[in-house]
Amino acid sequence: MKTIRVLAVGDPAVDVYTRPEYGILPRFEEAEGIKVDFDIVPWDSYYGTLMDAFSGTKQYDIAMVAGHLWLRDFVEKGYLAELSEPGAAGYHPEDILPVVDDEMKVSGTRYLYPSFCDGHIILYRKSAVLERIGKLLPEAISTDEYREIVAKCHGFNGMAGVAMKAHESEIFLDFLPYLRTEGVDAFTDGAPRFNGPEGVKALKKYINLKEYVITGTENFGNTEVSQAFRERKVALAVTWGGQLGVNFTDGCEDFADVGFSTFKTAWNVTWSFGITSKSANKNEAEKLLMYLTSTDVDKAVGNYAGSPVRISTYEARRDKNPWYDSHLAMLEQYAKPLPSLVNMGAIMAPLYKYIYQAFTGTISPEKALSEAYAEIEKLL
Repeated sequence: MKTIRVLAVGDPAVDVYTRPEYGILPRFEEAEGIKVDFDIVPWDSYYGTLMDAFSGTKQYDIAMVAGHLWLRDFVEKGYLAELSEPGAAGYHPEDILPVVDDEMKVSGTRYLYPSFCDGHIILYRKSAVLERIGKLLPEAISTDEYREIVAKCHGFNGMAGVAMKAHESEIFLDFLPYLRTEGVDAFTDGAPRFNGPEGVKALKKYINLKEYVITGTENFGNTEVSQAFRERKVALAVTWGGQLGVNFTDGCEDFADVGFSTFKTAWNVTWSFGITSKSANKNEAEKLLMYLTSTDVDKAVGNYAGSPVRISTYEARRDKNPWYDSHLAMLEQYAKPLPSLVNMGAIMAPLYKYIYQAFTGTISPEKALSEAYAEIEKLL
């Protein structure tokens, strides 16, 4: 029996593919007579393992890619194989959200099939917001409005105002909507644009939220933010769409009290599957990709992870997953991608490092952005 090896990122959303109660991989193996080795690698070591897969040091047929963020770089370096347009009976490619499907291509050529989305979603306790603000949140708000709401809700029923995803490995994308609120983006026309008065103002506003945070938020990633919110330790939090299923619903105290919104300046990336150019099993790998992104599997991903990519999944599960309307609005109306730059991972690294130093008080916001800018200019 032929084996297809898959390299997958260690995100809670990805667990659905291997959970025995869903039976996703066994169904494919039985139907196609192809074995699947699904290797989930933790985020902190994922990129290095991915480079090993692309170089052939480690053998994988399929690898998960962070959508537009990495796609152009990987295509220009020849890491990914071109893929066929989906033509299998029952696949229904028109059912995939157009904004998601567009992200799978470079110059009209397909290189990826979508798995799940990760974009900015605001979670809040309705009781706190109704008491302190007087009304529930609309489908999207600005970061300035968010800061005001956090301040007003701080202390409600003993809760801190907010949990921030401010770990060094997370902080840049957590900060990005604040930068955009000031009318600038991290990069425009391939050049860094964050190192100016607007960027400094945005970073100071972001850091000022520390007045209302739960203790230890500078070390918080997805798991810690989820736990703080589920256990009613904070009134508001921002997370990724791919965290909205099992990570926030399981064990969430008084889930009926949870409301959802997004930022007007949100960002999203679609985690996706591509076939490595080193794969000798392209036909079998494409069969697996078509299956993993099919209508039935997308419903399982949407229910478990919380961030499906097909229109029919949103329509079928809207009543059971109350965040779907907010998530769809984020995807279709508010989220704006970052530019697809060559060596994007290396280019973004200084932003994470120096913004974190500013957040923890090691250096000033001005110096943080100046140092990041100088390092990125050398890379460019």
